[in-house]
Amino acid sequence: MKTTETKDYSKHPCFNADAKGKFGRVHLPVAPKCNIKCNFCDRKYDCVNESRPGVTSTILSPEQAGVYMDRVIEKEPRITVAGIAGPGDPFANGRETIGTMRTIRKNHPETILCVSSNGMGIGPYVEDLAEIEVSHVTITVCAVDPKIGQKIYSWVKDGNVIYKGLQAAELLLSRQLAAIKKLKAYGIT
Repeated sequence: MKTTETKDYSKHPCFNADAKGKFGRVHLPVAPKCNIKCNFCDRKYDCVNESRPGVTSTILSPEQAGVYMDRVIEKEPRITVAGIAGPGDPFANGRETIGTMRTIRKNHPETILCVSSNGMGIGPYVEDLAEIEVSHVTITVCAVDPKIGQKIYSWVKDGNVIYKGLQAAELLLSRQLAAIKKLKAYGIT
């Protein structure tokens, strides 16, 4: 099993309070589709004053994200982190997510890579994430009890099958827990 090398992540402003204001991050919006529907989610929200991860005015292809990253670093060299957090789920858009991460790793090898996911579809991509040296992955778990989860999620999509209710919440939680265990096994924070 390949693990990521030990690196200095002191320049990651999300995980090091001393890095805030000295270093920054960029979110690359390459993931429009989502594989779950949270009852509280409104992915249409867009505002010039909004800078939350996942909120965007446009979707970029992996190639466009590479060009965008070049321009961002040229304009602001303190950017040390590139992440993908939506606006959908990165692994409902796995090919685009991995393609973007490979481009950034190739063109900016010093950049810290991270991704945020609901965990539903990440499992098959963990080996790729480790190979690309993605250091941080956030799995957003809204419920550890499927009885609560069924109230949070309208549906969960696995391939072409849509699940609802308790079955959806149980499936999602099982994928999330498996993803966390697999990411840990590959040394990904």
